[in-house]
Amino acid sequence: MNKKIFLVDDSQAFLMYAGLLLKRLNYRVIPCETGLECLRLLNLTEPDAVLLDIHMPSFDGLKILQHIKNDKKTASIPVIIVSHDASSELIEKCMNLGSYDFLTKPIKIDELYRVLERCFYSDANKIRKYLRERFVKKVVVTYRGGHFDFYAETLSAGGIYVRTRDPFPIGSDVELTLPFGEKGSLFLKGTVIYTKKIFEDFMNFPPGMAIQFKGLLDNDVRTLKTYVENLLAEDILASQEECVIEKSQ
Repeated sequence: MNKKIFLVDDSQAFLMYAGLLLKRLNYRVIPCETGLECLRLLNLTEPDAVLLDIHMPSFDGLKILQHIKNDKKTASIPVIIVSHDASSELIEKCMNLGSYDFLTKPIKIDELYRVLERCFYSDANKIRKYLRERFVKKVVVTYRGGHFDFYAETLSAGGIYVRTRDPFPIGSDVELTLPFGEKGSLFLKGTVIYTKKIFEDFMNFPPGMAIQFKGLLDNDVRTLKTYVENLLAEDILASQEECVIEKSQ
């Protein structure tokens, strides 16, 4: 089941755009426009985490944070502070009060992704280093002198998953040609690290193979990260009336 996040902020623009991004990252989002609304909802349902603004009218984020951490019923809920104010004094105060982490507005997509991965999956050792997004495009994979056209399923700055009924053996070294629209093609090398056969359960992923990129230059990593973030949120970034979310640097 998808993790449930309370998104607490007095800015409707932030609630809209950050909420949409979180939904695309497969989280369930409950928006709260005031701190009091957040406290009322905590009496009805327990979230897996709270993303909390600091400077809000009438009941600011510090009071909400203190309330959550002082109540035995909610003390274990991770609270991630999100604020324009990134002074060292405020960050230290929030951490001393028990916040899980502190993010600065406007939110960078990869920073939000990494914090939530750590928050939810560190104990299970399931943290993904790179943001992954759906990428349904034809790619060319070269293996042992042969060229194979496969449709991809997902893409990250660390690798790609392609669909095929007959995946190559784990450990196979391959070369890939990825279409990048107006930018032409990107040529990469990789190694097969995971396969799924046709007779295995494919409710989450169809039969195919995961290929981990290797020997990437720093520029290749930046290009891939930017491209994946565009796949996820290009329309959000373009339509913001105020800067709530921005690309990674």
